[in-house]
Amino acid sequence: MYGLSIILPFIDEFNSLTKTINIIDKQNKENKEFLIVISSKKTPRKIYKNLQKLKIKKNIKIFYQKAPFVGGAIKKGIEKSKKSHIVIMASDLETDPNDLKKMIKLSKKNQKKIICASRWHLDGKIKKYWLIKKILNFLFQKLSKFLLKINLSDFTFAYRIYPSKALKKNKFYENKHSFALEMILKPIKKGYKTLDVPATWSARTEGTSQNSIWNYFDYFKILIRNVI
Repeated sequence: MYGLSIILPFIDEFNSLTKTINIIDKQNKENKEFLIVISSKKTPRKIYKNLQKLKIKKNIKIFYQKAPFVGGAIKKGIEKSKKSHIVIMASDLETDPNDLKKMIKLSKKNQKKIICASRWHLDGKIKKYWLIKKILNFLFQKLSKFLLKINLSDFTFAYRIYPSKALKKNKFYENKHSFALEMILKPIKKGYKTLDVPATWSARTEGTSQNSIWNYFDYFKILIRNVI
């Protein structure tokens, strides 16, 4: 039976998280669960209490991550997921919850494939992104596609729908934002196919970004590891 475990790594962006859940709940009637994964060190106690009130909905579950950073949170969500498919996205509206509807539609027709939201699709959009970072991101996507010989337009956007087995049967090592790259390359190496869907990325308006510019070097480490 097709169902979705929607993993939402969370620090303190409560209003964005609430909006994300409400939009998804309203637009998508599929069998689903929301897995909110929080940090015991960074999530304020007051916000945790608000999460508990949000948890009144039966399909919302809250877990503490063990490993650090966003990758550690996603790993905990993968471990706790119970549905046939796993949605990886953000809780801060950098991943537009309105895009999920078309991703689900495509996923239901291609249940063995990974559905990848792409900022670099011809119909994709990037809003409020520093120009230099935008250029570097674009060049990295092109470099990855050339070196890896994989027909994918966005290797680092962590907004995807996976068959659960594609993630649960892999061992991942990265914990920082570079986890997004590792998380797509390992399933592809095991034979999983991908489909691109145009999506919109917008800069967060709430909470604090945990992604340092120095983390971008980790992406190159993973890329080189998979080319050699």
